[in-house]
Amino acid sequence: MIWVIRLLVAGFAALFVIIGVRAMIDPQSIITQFELGRQGVTGTSAIRADMGGFFIGTGIAALVGLFPGKRQWLLGAAGMVALAFLGRAIGLMSDGITANIAQSMIIEAISVALLVAAFAILSPRRREELAAEKTAEIERQRLAAEEERLAAEQNDMIAQNEAQLQRDRDLAQPIV
Repeated sequence: MIWVIRLLVAGFAALFVIIGVRAMIDPQSIITQFELGRQGVTGTSAIRADMGGFFIGTGIAALVGLFPGKRQWLLGAAGMVALAFLGRAIGLMSDGITANIAQSMIIEAISVALLVAAFAILSPRRREELAAEKTAEIERQRLAAEEERLAAEQNDMIAQNEAQLQRDRDLAQPIV
């Protein structure tokens, strides 16, 4: 489970970094994708800096959050995406919705849920609980194997005792 969540977060982070790098290197593709309209030099610079920085920063924060002791970075990334979602929600109330806006909001909502879930799942306390459960299961298996061994020994002893009793009875019989 932990590796699945790590892979999902890594995939999210890679996607965001790729979008951010694309915004910096090829802002025209971002202008088209996000329907930003015609931009001058200042607008293109803002797309490179603001959108590129947002996406790369969020992706890197999510990646850093995967390292031991750094899971709080996942909440930072979740907060950034939640703010983007909030901005879209405000726009939704005043400007309406398009298919691209709905798609972006769904991706952002899933991303926030993923990052918050990863924060909870990657909790040191949760890892300790999982380790304790695994240790308890191993101990249960060891005890079950020990019980089986003891039962087998007891059955062997009973069989040996019965065999000895039969020999004693046979020896006690007079030979005719």
